[in-house]
Amino acid sequence: MFRKTLTGILLVLALSVVTASLFAYYPLNIAVVPQQPGVRFEAGSNAGKPDIGSNTITVNIGSNSTSASIEIHPTYQETYYKDILRIVNNDNEAMHIYVIFYNYVNNLPTGSRVKMFVYSGATMVKELDITTPTLNTAEYIGQLSVDGSWQIDLYVYIPEGTSITGRSYSASARLVYTPSSGETLPINPGSGR
Repeated sequence: MFRKTLTGILLVLALSVVTASLFAYYPLNIAVVPQQPGVRFEAGSNAGKPDIGSNTITVNIGSNSTSASIEIHPTYQETYYKDILRIVNNDNEAMHIYVIFYNYVNNLPTGSRVKMFVYSGATMVKELDITTPTLNTAEYIGQLSVDGSWQIDLYVYIPEGTSITGRSYSASARLVYTPSSGETLPINPGSGR
């Protein structure tokens, strides 16, 4: 009995060693050819203009126009920031545009709202309530035509009678564009699908 068990174990080990020592190699060539961005950010017509409290509507665009940051300074009740950032399509194809929020910190008073509006001229393309955005989910904005441009507006409501001292809101998102429609986006591309 012991001998049969030992023989079975040795046979399994021998087969696993034989199986594990075989590797087949096929050639595969990968070419990475960087291109100029098809969709890019531009400062809106009100970027750099005066804001509340002797501040400025701050819009910083990355050196290749593929990143943007915005800082605004709202007050109580409703504050609307019109055309502070633009998304422009310089590609030869229409692009489907998505936004994926991956982080936010909302320390504004209870009842406050933060919204983002996307416009094409006077036509609203999308309204997003980003007060507490759903994280790691692709939100479809729409299809941006060739040579098209969208304007980003922000709206903030802070209820009167609350303290705004030391309060703030911040959100981090990725703008995603693709000529394909109906395909599931990789949410965190650095980690795969």
